Amino acid sequence: MAIYILPDSVIYTVGDTAKVNVSIRKPEKCQDESVEIEFKAMTRNDVGGIEVFSSKDVVKMTGNSTDIVYTFDVKPSVIRITKEYSILYIEATAKMCDYKDKDSTIVYIYPETKHLVDLVIVWHHHQPPNYLPNGLYFADYPFRWVWFNLFEPYTTGGPYYVHATVYKMFPNVKTTVHLSPSLLAQWRNAIENGYVMENGTKISKEDKTISMIATTLNMYRELASNGVIEILTSVYAHTIAGYVIDRLGMDGIIREELEIGKETTKTVMGVEPVGVWTPEMAWHNRLTELYHDTGIRYTILCGKSHFPRAIGDRGSPYELYRIVYGGKYINILFRDQEISDIIGFNNNFPMLNMAFETARDVVRRIVSRRGIVTIALDGENWMIFSKYPSNTYPFLYYLYQLIDSAQRKGFIRCLLGRDVVEIYRDRSRKLIYISTNSWINGFSKWDGEIPEQKYMWYEVSRAYDMIRLYRDVYGDKNGVKRAKWALYHAIDSDFWWADFWNPRVIKEWINEVYRSLYLYRE
Repeated sequence: MAIYILPDSVIYTVGDTAKVNVSIRKPEKCQDESVEIEFKAMTRNDVGGIEVFSSKDVVKMTGNSTDIVYTFDVKPSVIRITKEYSILYIEATAKMCDYKDKDSTIVYIYPETKHLVDLVIVWHHHQPPNYLPNGLYFADYPFRWVWFNLFEPYTTGGPYYVHATVYKMFPNVKTTVHLSPSLLAQWRNAIENGYVMENGTKISKEDKTISMIATTLNMYRELASNGVIEILTSVYAHTIAGYVIDRLGMDGIIREELEIGKETTKTVMGVEPVGVWTPEMAWHNRLTELYHDTGIRYTILCGKSHFPRAIGDRGSPYELYRIVYGGKYINILFRDQEISDIIGFNNNFPMLNMAFETARDVVRRIVSRRGIVTIALDGENWMIFSKYPSNTYPFLYYLYQLIDSAQRKGFIRCLLGRDVVEIYRDRSRKLIYISTNSWINGFSKWDGEIPEQKYMWYEVSRAYDMIRLYRDVYGDKNGVKRAKWALYHAIDSDFWWADFWNPRVIKEWINEVYRSLYLYRE
């Protein structure tokens, strides 16, 4: 059997009413029709333990599961705040047949409502261009992760779809969402034309999976239109911009790819983006100028890899910063890497109670901070690569439920990235330098972990030199433009990441650079 404690909040005030749902799953071989439940809520102070509420019940099972809700008041006469807050211990035990299970958790009790943090949630949804120069797809992940039922029995659809449904269910939990332009372009192409795989499989635009892609895209558009989410843009693909600027001097390539990416976002989503996702958080100070010139007001970097070595008026990572370079500037939000990584990497939940407790732990950590707390990470990968992907959906749903509750109680204020920039613009701190770096504190995953990577970057450099030569001779005409388009694809970081190293695709697009220059020169 299994028992799960689901408090409606992880934070209450004295005098508040707590609602705690206790969910019980019946053992397969048990024939009993009822279950014994013992429920307790206790607090401790410098005198000793105090029982706030307790109950013993015998509940009839409804099928293979049942739920019982315990409601009790957090009475001033019982709760004694010894410091900033008190801790309430909640535990429940269930017995039936010869089975017994127990679950427990803690919540915070504050003397009164207190605005603790401004929370910015940023999800980075991305897919590299999964097609080759001939238009055939070598992988269908941009589409599969919309319709594939990864989270049964709890819900249907893939991570892109379920993310949108969760945003819609909790509209007050404002969420900043990056839909990479290459992902949007592939969705649009599939909706308009269907797509064809390398193996000859054809998916027509009338296919039911394409219909779900269209539904998902429209959900994101509606959420953006209603102000529930903010859409970030980026360069078209997933280029490690800071690296190629630093090592290969590709400022111009990044500027043009950013313009294409922003135009794709505007066209597909119908929004004018003011924030940008920097792929792999691969930063270089010269991105300040490129972003500023493109109308970008802010980006998100890492509180662990970027913030400690930043130079300027540095306070804490929980503030808004303005990086100034070359007489231009943009705003920077530094993410809380500890909390972001709990979601991103501590996501293997073999049991549901682990998913629920991790969601509570995340929210408890959020309210323990002060200032602007930014959580930023991949939106799909932590769910896809979990050993138990189905249990990541209950985690996401419960996380949003708890954040929503903490916000309604006045402890958290959920803001979009653009809101933070506006609210804190007169209180931002100034930086003059942020080191060239990525979220993993270096670039070895894309250049060094696999010996062949260095040779391939040399091939990229040769192709880039050839583009510049043709541009100088022929001008920025069709062949040069097509060659640059091919280069954007060749330097997509997903193909270079050591664990998913894909030299075949890189070589295909580098060869397309030369074909474009030769066949289309004027």
